Order: sequence, then C-alpha cells, then structure tokens
Amino acid sequence: MYSSPIDDHVIVKKALRAIALNRTPGYSFCGNFFDFSYVSANQDHSILHIKPEAQSVGASGQIHTVVQAILADMGLATCLRYNIGDRHRTATVSLSLQFTGVVPNGNLVATSYSQAHLQGVQGRQGISQTRLTCGEELVAIGSAAFMILPMPEGTILPPVPWVSQTPPANPAIDLESLNEKEQWILHRVRNSVSACEKSGQNFLSHFLSLAPQLIEGGAISEVENGPHIGNRVGHVQGGIILAIGMVCASAALGDEWLLSGVTATYISPGQGDMIRAQAVIVHQGRMTAVVKTSVKSGSGKVALEVLSTHARRA
Repeated sequence: MYSSPIDDHVIVKKALRAIALNRTPGYSFCGNFFDFSYVSANQDHSILHIKPEAQSVGASGQIHTVVQAILADMGLATCLRYNIGDRHRTATVSLSLQFTGVVPNGNLVATSYSQAHLQGVQGRQGISQTRLTCGEELVAIGSAAFMILPMPEGTILPPVPWVSQTPPANPAIDLESLNEKEQWILHRVRNSVSACEKSGQNFLSHFLSLAPQLIEGGAISEVENGPHIGNRVGHVQGGIILAIGMVCASAALGDEWLLSGVTATYISPGQGDMIRAQAVIVHQGRMTAVVKTSVKSGSGKVALEVLSTHARRA
C-alpha cells in the first residue's frame, strides 16, 4: 500500500490510527475512528462520550446525526454486555430516541443504565435507558431492548478494549501491512477527503454516501455497505443503520422540519452490497409531521422499520 500526500490530512491520520487500534479485537472501525471514550462501565451503567472532531461533525460543526445514533446505541448496549459474559452477544430489538432540539456542538455524553430483563418469554432480552447531554443541556433521552444471543460454538466475543485503559494516541502502523479490508477503508477515506476538499461537502456524509434523493411523497437513499460501517460480527452497526433511516426521513421533509423523535424496530441484520432506505411522509400538518422509513439490505429484505416525528422549526 503506497503513501499519499493526503495522508497528512487530520482525517486520514485519524483513519490510520483507527485502523491500527482496530487490530485489537473488541471494537468496530467507527468506534475507533470517531474516538468514543468510556468514562466508566459496569453491570449497571456506562458513561460514554465523544468530542466534535473533523471526522465526526456535520456541516455546521455539530456532532453528526450518525455519530449521535451510534453513541446512543453503544451506550445502551454496553451496560448489558457486562451482564452476559463473553460467550454471548447483543442484537438490538428496538430503540427509541426523543430529542430536545439542543444542538450538540461540544462534548456529547451518553449516560446509560441497565434497567431490567423481559419476563415470561422465551429467549433473553435486556432493557436499558440513556441520556445524551452536551454540557449541562439535555440533547436526547432514549431506551432500547436487546436480544441476548449465544456466540457460535467455540467463539468468544472480545471485550471492548478501551473501557479500562486509554488507547494509544499514535499507534504505529506500516502501510505495507494493511490487509484487504484495511486498504479498502483507507482508500475510501482518502477519496472522501480529496473530494470534500474540492467541493466543500461534509466529510462524514460523503464517506458514508448519505445523499438522499427526494421523490413524490418522501425520499430514497442508497448507502454502499462495507467494512467501514460494520460491527464486530460483520453486519452494519446498529446505530449507523438507524442513522441511515433518520437522515432519509429528515430529507423527505426538508430543513424546515426538526427531527423530534424516532422509534426503530430492528428486523434483520444489515447485509449486502447496498443498504437502501425509503421514507414516506405519513402526515404533514402545520406544526408536526410523521414519516415512516423502511431500511432494506441488498437482498431487499427489511432490516429496520423507523417511525419518526418532526416539528416545524421556529
């Protein structure tokens, strides 16, 4: 793998660091790339935060919608993972967020608590709640339910490595040592940085190919799948697939409307070459609106159903 002049760019440096950190099992590339940091985590709670950086902000400098969704999903799941051991994994069943309209243009913190397990059912489901705050202001409240599933026979899920220790600031990495997936990610980061330097586009939206198109009564979006958005078992990370639905739903109504709440039901893993979303405006009144969004895998199988509420901006 050759070096490039663009490798001196701060975002490319962040990507190279994330690739190096990702070689320690237990996190995803996005977790390392956006530099999520744990204050603490145990069987009862988790405190996870992120600061606004070039690779994680939206066009106005606020923590990007995608990153907010990943932060909420990771925070809600972490405290449950401490209860289930390394021979099980969590799969999101449902996730709800209610936003306050506060713009997170500083450090964003997710404080989450394990609440209970679903009673009287086959299988195991854990329930947790979270609060997203920026300084003293509340950004969102949320809740989620997770299936607790066994790992394949003989497989152990590595713990998240950066809970009890601080990740190295500048881990060494040799470009010649990059495997195929790492080369793919670095190539995509380089291309996005170069394109955005010329066009002025937001890096993260370009990197994730988040570019919804308006259609009659709604919007559609196609997002290229790949190792840059995968979780630890190879499916699209739960927060990212939720964010794909949220961004598509918001595009259907336009900038005049604020996303105020979202309820998502996870149906199947996000897989395949493309992830496709279609948002349909169910109701658009004078002050409130409702949008229903389906997010599908490349095979056409529904991965996520999202119902979102929106409020007309002042």
